[in-house]
Amino acid sequence: MQQKPMEVLAYLAQQHPALVSRQELIDVVWAGNSYVGEKALTNAIWQLRASLQQLAESELINTVRKKGYRLAVAPVYLTEQNATLPAPVEPATKAATARRKTVLWSAAGVMLVTLLGIVAYYNTAVTAKDTAAHIVSLTKGNGRAMFPALSPDERYLVFSWRKFEMASNLYLLDVQNTSAPARQLTFSVDDESRPLWSKDGRHIYYSSKTAVYGECYIMQLDTVTLASKRLAACNRHSTVYMDISADGRYLAFSGRLQPDGASLYRLDLQNPEAEPQAVPCLQYCQYRVRDMAFSPDGRYLALTRRAHRLSEEIYLHDLATGQEQKLTSGEEDILGLSWHPDSERLVFSTFRHGKRQGYLLNVTDRQLQPLELEDFAWPSRILPNGDVFYHSNNNVPQLGYLPLNQSVTGAVFPLTAADARYEAPHYNKKQHALAYVSNESGYMEIWKADLNMENRQQLTQLHGMVKYPQWSNSGRYIAFVARLPNEEEDKLMLLEVKTGQLTQLKTGALWHGKISWWYDDSSVIFSHNSNLFSIDTHSGDVNQLTFKGGVWGQMMAADRFYFSKGRNRGLWQLLPDGSEKQLLPGSIFSSRTAWTITGHGIYFLQQKPGQLLVSYYDTNDGQLQDLILLPPDLLHLLSVMSFDEENQRLLFELSTHPRADIQRLSHPLLQ
Repeated sequence: MQQKPMEVLAYLAQQHPALVSRQELIDVVWAGNSYVGEKALTNAIWQLRASLQQLAESELINTVRKKGYRLAVAPVYLTEQNATLPAPVEPATKAATARRKTVLWSAAGVMLVTLLGIVAYYNTAVTAKDTAAHIVSLTKGNGRAMFPALSPDERYLVFSWRKFEMASNLYLLDVQNTSAPARQLTFSVDDESRPLWSKDGRHIYYSSKTAVYGECYIMQLDTVTLASKRLAACNRHSTVYMDISADGRYLAFSGRLQPDGASLYRLDLQNPEAEPQAVPCLQYCQYRVRDMAFSPDGRYLALTRRAHRLSEEIYLHDLATGQEQKLTSGEEDILGLSWHPDSERLVFSTFRHGKRQGYLLNVTDRQLQPLELEDFAWPSRILPNGDVFYHSNNNVPQLGYLPLNQSVTGAVFPLTAADARYEAPHYNKKQHALAYVSNESGYMEIWKADLNMENRQQLTQLHGMVKYPQWSNSGRYIAFVARLPNEEEDKLMLLEVKTGQLTQLKTGALWHGKISWWYDDSSVIFSHNSNLFSIDTHSGDVNQLTFKGGVWGQMMAADRFYFSKGRNRGLWQLLPDGSEKQLLPGSIFSSRTAWTITGHGIYFLQQKPGQLLVSYYDTNDGQLQDLILLPPDLLHLLSVMSFDEENQRLLFELSTHPRADIQRLSHPLLQ
């Protein structure tokens, strides 16, 4: 090996594990001569890689684009007792010193190469910690660019882009010329999302939902003419996930749950007259299908099945037999699923302890390897070289409030601003305190604080997943929903705040939706299978409250029970005789859980095209008052609201950084 590559190698070893810039290497090895050094450095790196690739399967020198180089493994230096170094025999003239330096650097380089080979031999699987991932951002923060899908010829990337104050539409980016602006493909006032390509690259399939009324259709877009047409209706009450079979014939998508447990549908794309058909469910039918991905070899369909908001796992569906096997355990919220070209590994995004992270799963031995990436979501089809596109999802919810006693229209003010998540605030006037969920300790736990978010105190140490903390009216208890480690079903829990004692309320349900208290604290109200139930905290008796739908209810008094049935389904009152009365239609009351009661009325979020409206409904006289317009990504219809009576303000869970960008990832684990 020549002298200059040796000097480059030795300097990279000396600086390990730091990243060394090109200019720094030119300054050290070529005395700052950029004219010579620029090309010479590129040649030296090429020579090193050509030599070192004989010693290890993975590259031992990483390139970080536009930044520099680093060694992938830690060097180990031989001491003079273990090796014979050339001794200086010439006088210490300037020329002799230079020659001696060359000899010493060459000897050190030879020994370094030997040890790098040994390290690589005994570490055939280089982990993500050993080798740096390389990420290139393709969009620059103008709204939310999400759900990238790569064309069959690997030339184009289609994605959904919701720019600020606008509906989401589809855009096309030339990945061979990323400096050129993305081309807009759809121009709709509806939300166009989750695109995927036909196998011949002529068509793009995507979901289209109206912003307010929730109508949903699966669409086909001709990439040449930009003409679109409806293929099938989809479930307007939940997210639509889709994929195309390896032979390009069938479009599979998630849909409404059938009485027999089927929630996966298949549409024959070769038959223009075909209607979607439910795929029979043989196993795990109690869990609804969510995301899906066909294996490149056409043998399997990887599925995620969600039991509830705290439990979602990956299953392997054999396309020949319909049999399934469970691949993961203990996952919470999976967003994105993609096969490696080898049909043996899956890349997916999951939510752990309040952070969105990426993993590589071997479907044979079920071994998981972390990608060591946060904010990783919705990976695209993986390229043969291991590159993958994804969208960064860096939303960290915080708490905020809207003052209500101002003479002029106010604005939403922050209560927190931190790297940790703060969610689901609930105020109690007896305790003068807030209960909320945070991962400040490293795990999602229940906390409480005063009304200024000071004097914070962690109340649970479950190391699992928790949701929906709700004070009892007396302030003695906090009820919440939790899934403990290594368990699939969640539990309805009762925490006595003063003593810290935890009690499980055994409802018989496998999962529980958002909860609240009976007006006199005698029972806890919960939702299950889209209806409302109550459980007596002393006797354990369970009573069904609604039979025609219900996702959340709140009580002001014995005869004032209000509830919602779902998105765009209105506000309802449950009367003492068990009958129901609609108070507001779905065109006005669109919230599922983003509403809260006060002594005389209800504050709620109302969805408008491109924005959200905070409104107030007076339950005494039936009058409706609009309060303030908000940006569409600051809150959502699943947000949690609470009324702070002492300070006359509405408390919110805020999306303080509602931004997503498309990234290209080169990762050693995917090669």
